[in-house]
Amino acid sequence: MVNITEKLSTILKNNTGAPFLFVGSGFSRRYIGLEQWDELLRKFCDELRDFGYYASRSNNEMPTAAGLIADDFNEVWWKSDSYRESRSKYRNNILTRSSALKLEISRYLTEKSYDSGADGGLSAEIASLPRLNVDGIITTNWDLFLEEIFPDYKVYVGQEELLFSNPQSIAEIYKIHGCASQPDSLVLTQHDYSVFDSKNAYLAAKLITIFVEHPVVFIGYSLGDPNIQKIISSIISCLRQNQLDQFGQNLIFLQRCKDGEEPALNSTIMTIRDTNLNITVVKTDNFLQVYDAIEDSKRKIPARILRYCKEQMYDLVAEAKPSSRLAVVDIDQIENKDDIEFVVGVGVAAVQDRISKKGYSSISLDEVFLDVLNDDTTYDADNLLTEFYPTLFKRPNKYIPAFKYLRLSGISNIESLRASKHESIEKMIRKSKAAPLSSYQGHYDSHYRGKTTAEIIQKAPVIKASIMIMFQNEDQIDVEVVRNFLRDNSDELKPHNPSSSYFRKLVCLYDRLKYGFPINNS
Repeated sequence: MVNITEKLSTILKNNTGAPFLFVGSGFSRRYIGLEQWDELLRKFCDELRDFGYYASRSNNEMPTAAGLIADDFNEVWWKSDSYRESRSKYRNNILTRSSALKLEISRYLTEKSYDSGADGGLSAEIASLPRLNVDGIITTNWDLFLEEIFPDYKVYVGQEELLFSNPQSIAEIYKIHGCASQPDSLVLTQHDYSVFDSKNAYLAAKLITIFVEHPVVFIGYSLGDPNIQKIISSIISCLRQNQLDQFGQNLIFLQRCKDGEEPALNSTIMTIRDTNLNITVVKTDNFLQVYDAIEDSKRKIPARILRYCKEQMYDLVAEAKPSSRLAVVDIDQIENKDDIEFVVGVGVAAVQDRISKKGYSSISLDEVFLDVLNDDTTYDADNLLTEFYPTLFKRPNKYIPAFKYLRLSGISNIESLRASKHESIEKMIRKSKAAPLSSYQGHYDSHYRGKTTAEIIQKAPVIKASIMIMFQNEDQIDVEVVRNFLRDNSDELKPHNPSSSYFRKLVCLYDRLKYGFPINNS
């Protein structure tokens, strides 16, 4: 039997660029049970005509059918009791004939999320996805599953954001057909597709470097998918003849085996107009074989760190007087950005001094997050607040716990904080009061509302539990259960982990509930 992981690893390692993923609807169907396009449209025809009517009128062309449904749905949405709550909240957002349908589709999609209890044995694949550390992801999907898997990746929604931004092609998600977080961005109707197609050349120009310099792994698409055919066709029209071979070699399609098929990895000819591309097709029912190959080929430095460096190098070059923004520091201080726009150097700090005597100014934020979860503390709280916390003020990190150390310093209310030498920390603790992610409200209401903190942790996957706990009323949160959950999953707090932001928010919530005091008075 062919060793898919080994063969694909060899292909990826022979390429100078790290992989990109190009993700389609089959990906969301596999992992969160999302319906196919016709099935999704059918869900919103309950108070309209039979879906078959729209399908037949459009010759089964789904964008045309979606436009017909959107017209009829607009009338129903403004009158039906079924949508009374939506009208009261979103009536000012309905600006076009298709807005109502896009809104309700988006509301439905934001509730779709990975549920470990219904994964059909795919939990190992799900667990491997955040470790892939691919350079970026391109997708035509509208749901929020990719953001859940890669929370630290920067998201560009729609063609407009991509065309008029400065993407770095590192740790980014390009949602080229829109996103449920912005309902009117959805490419849904034939009119939407016409607008999208009119800008295909510009989109191709943005994506061409990715396709030529990186292997691109297509997941959830068939070879004949019209969206993929159009995009590849647009890119081909921009390439010279000597670039076509490399372009074809970079295209890798992942497909499920048909009945009776053995897993395989083969070269295949893909014909786009009058151009033949020699591409790679992987057929397997165990996608973990492909994910392991991608993980095996990853670089040592996390993609999100590289994106930060690349963004800041761009600003550095564009800056007329950059000298004050360049620094040489120890790689361990990569989070201590402060006013530094670009960081160069490895191991140049006084390592021996730190080993022999750890100064408070050299403590890492990781150590503080872990220390907050202990009953006692490794540090002198007053010295920590005096020497270490001022170094955090200009960092981009928004969520930093501080109440524990304020309490240990004898500060137990907002008045004593303002009267102390640590008064500047008030702004930090106000910023650290995290709100739950609004895009998951529907999922929490449907699956976790009314459950205890322990029940949420027991039912939900680890990452999702950290998100769902934030929705509980504060008087319902079991602080000790949260503390034990965070300690059991302390690796998730490390900045290289894609889910670290969720867990750091939860540490701040724990710190406030365990040690905090009211800060609402002015």
